[in-house]
Amino acid sequence: MRQTASVLAAAALLPALLLTATACQSAPEGAALAPAAAPAVPVDDGAPGADEEPAAPDRAAAGAVKDAHVGDSVRVQGQEVGRHLQVVLGAFVDPAVSVEPNYAPPAGKRWVAASMSFVNVGGASYGALGRMWAYDGAGKRHPVVRTGELTTGKPIVFDSLAVGERAEGWVVFEISENQRIVRLQYQDANMRPNSGGGFWAV
Repeated sequence: MRQTASVLAAAALLPALLLTATACQSAPEGAALAPAAAPAVPVDDGAPGADEEPAAPDRAAAGAVKDAHVGDSVRVQGQEVGRHLQVVLGAFVDPAVSVEPNYAPPAGKRWVAASMSFVNVGGASYGALGRMWAYDGAGKRHPVVRTGELTTGKPIVFDSLAVGERAEGWVVFEISENQRIVRLQYQDANMRPNSGGGFWAV
């Protein structure tokens, strides 16, 4: 009789034990707290406005730094040792016009352009520039578009920038006819996060 009672008790506990084991095996330990994979660090391998676009900058941190203006020079310090650029916004034109009479943005769009000067004032050469954007009044970011020569000058192009060398030219942004650009940003591909450097009000 005592043996029968023990068997019945064990049978009653079996479903509870199985349920507990299943719940413990539903997810690996700590899975719910595991952080998402960190994004890859961008490589400095593209000219301004390259197709790959990093995340938008921290606007609160960037807003803490006063924007430069046309004619102002901004020192951009990259994360790599010896990477320093002196960047000047020389001029801003709206609209920008191609020297080719039949080459123009699509209907409903227009080009705006900035004359930029980059001087390598660091101790290491640059293989390529970083990236650049134009912000409209609504905060939307517009990348650089590739165009030919403008009536104001030629686009900026270079393969490398040795220490002490300068590169100058125009960068072009395509925006809607009803948009107005209020701010420009240049970002070195390995720029320190939230440094706020490289912003101009236009």
